[in-house]
Amino acid sequence: MAKILMDAAEFVRRHLDAARNYKTIYMYAAYGFQVTDATIAAKAKQNLNGWYTPTNINKLRAVANETPPVWGFDCVNTTKGILWGWTGDASKIYGGAVYGSNGVPDTNANGMIGRCREISTDFSTIEPGEGLWLEGHWGVYVGDGLAVECTNHSGWKSGVQVTAVWNIGKKDGYHGRYWTKHGKLPWVGYSGEADKIEPEVIALGDRTIKKGTKGADVKELQEALMKLGYALPKFGADGECGTETVKAIELFQTDQGLEADGKFGPASFEALKRALAGTAPADPMNGLYTAKHVPAAEIAGLKARCPGVEVTRE
Repeated sequence: MAKILMDAAEFVRRHLDAARNYKTIYMYAAYGFQVTDATIAAKAKQNLNGWYTPTNINKLRAVANETPPVWGFDCVNTTKGILWGWTGDASKIYGGAVYGSNGVPDTNANGMIGRCREISTDFSTIEPGEGLWLEGHWGVYVGDGLAVECTNHSGWKSGVQVTAVWNIGKKDGYHGRYWTKHGKLPWVGYSGEADKIEPEVIALGDRTIKKGTKGADVKELQEALMKLGYALPKFGADGECGTETVKAIELFQTDQGLEADGKFGPASFEALKRALAGTAPADPMNGLYTAKHVPAAEIAGLKARCPGVEVTRE
């Protein structure tokens, strides 16, 4: 009988941690490797399944030797790496993982689902922490209709990420897919009560924000835009991306030299981080606030609330 290494809540937390708190990239046959010249060369020499083509090697080289490191994973190796002890320890080339340890075998996605119990195609019974499988691919269900998977799917970001489980329902702002089966891993303890694991809290940058998107990440974006002078005088930081917020996103994108499509995705998120790092937070109540956008109908009200505010464009 396999040894239980962690409960489902911890298993979910570690997958979400890798997806949300570390810079990752898809790297075939890597279970949490620091992407360096040496690790790229070692894996390219093996060239398992012919994946290490010049194109893929160049993508890895573009992020090699960074500090903090970029971590390389593939789909099932994300889970194996975590079960082997990966914690993102930057002092260790494999992040703390020890190959083949803890009684967890080195197996592919098809082999991993074969080791699960209570395998099912009925997604109404799935619990957080269960493995997700389709032919040749692997992920982990983290609750609230979401998964953590590592992929280099065309049009998605490369690496460990949060996606929607379409068997349960599509999610605004998330890429997603239909999975074939799910099952309980032998090294994870399951309570049988899925609702005891907290739903994933969506962090800013985890998904694309567009008109109609709601949530804490939208509110965080709105607060950041206002700090940078992109005023939202009518609705403020209400957590809902409406016309006013879309307009502010478009203006921010224009100022940053990005396509002004009103959709706040990865490129806009990186630009926002740079802008916040280089700008002292503004305060419309201290008389020093320059609002970069205020609808004409809202200017009088904003100036009444915030004496001394400057408006640079409508």
